[in-house]
Amino acid sequence: MLKDLKILNGELSLKFDPLNTRYTVNMTTEDTKLELEYEIDEDDEISIFGNSLDGQDDLVVISVYNDEDMMSYYLEINPLESENVNMEQDYFASLEVDSNKEIPGYVAPLIAGVCFLIILFFFAILFKKRKITK
Repeated sequence: MLKDLKILNGELSLKFDPLNTRYTVNMTTEDTKLELEYEIDEDDEISIFGNSLDGQDDLVVISVYNDEDMMSYYLEINPLESENVNMEQDYFASLEVDSNKEIPGYVAPLIAGVCFLIILFFFAILFKKRKITK
């Protein structure tokens, strides 16, 4: 029985437990072979089958055996494709500004006058003196 198992070029889906025999390994590299670090008893032997990864339905079987019993661990390989999440783009470079068009000189005073009239209108409505009738 395996005492400890570590995947050097991937990540186990669960923490290793010697009694659990099925694991999923998430591969983050483009390796064609699973790099394992394991610990077994002195009188046990180990054999690894299917450790040549081709990217499709990869299953690595680790068998630990001695004269009396045998235990196999199944590692299903899940290759993760790295994606570039931060797609840095220069949005300002694609922005086209037509510098030939100029704003006429009367636009700024017109906007200021309209804003002043709107403020004056609301001020008159809010603070209008009301006659108190008895």
